[in-house]
Amino acid sequence: MGFVLQSARLGKHGFRHGFSLRAAGDFALLRDPEKLRAAQAAVGEAVGFDPARLYQVRQVHGARVLEGEGDRVALEREEADALVGRSTGSRPAVAVRVADCVPILLADPETGDVAAVHAGWRGVEARILQASVTSVTRDGSRLVAAIGPCIGPCCFEVGEDVAERIAAVSAPAVVVGRAAPKAYVDLRAAVRAQLRDLGLADEAIEDVGACTRCNPTDYHSFRRDGEASGRLLAVIVAGV
Repeated sequence: MGFVLQSARLGKHGFRHGFSLRAAGDFALLRDPEKLRAAQAAVGEAVGFDPARLYQVRQVHGARVLEGEGDRVALEREEADALVGRSTGSRPAVAVRVADCVPILLADPETGDVAAVHAGWRGVEARILQASVTSVTRDGSRLVAAIGPCIGPCCFEVGEDVAERIAAVSAPAVVVGRAAPKAYVDLRAAVRAQLRDLGLADEAIEDVGACTRCNPTDYHSFRRDGEASGRLLAVIVAGV
């Protein structure tokens, strides 16, 4: 299977991108710098980008969106949960890191502008996708999106209050099971519902990969492995 999974929809429009697999390594920023550089180089080669042009941020489960430009090191200290890459200029690679949360890659085939988005349930509730889509384009119907590997409804158990909060900002059907005082939620479906509400056609949204918690061979998972969990990378390069 290699180091990355890719979206047929994004690929059809010529966007270089990928969702890393566990075989690529651990993309946590504050662990082993040498191993991180090796992992970034492996995914850079597989996707087609220079790791020196890779932009990331400090993710905090909020709704702030930043531009992937300027000083890369300084940007990594900024708190945000999405990065936009513009097709003009240096055409950066923008990325987010996940270990059960939902990674979403957005692209505008008309302009070549892109975004990488990190959405846990708090980000879904905070409407990080709305902030991200409107940062890329005024017309969400132009976008294509790929939803990457994340925790599935089989494993995402939360309190009933959290389930209702997620449903309130997406759709009631995202709550797929209840066993009081807990409930099971489909985060992918919640993300898809929000993207549809922002103008994306259902056929323009592609699900890529499987449940991170269920598949230890392919994915890192915080729910499964706790603090020992690594991080996966979702990356997309501006321009086509």
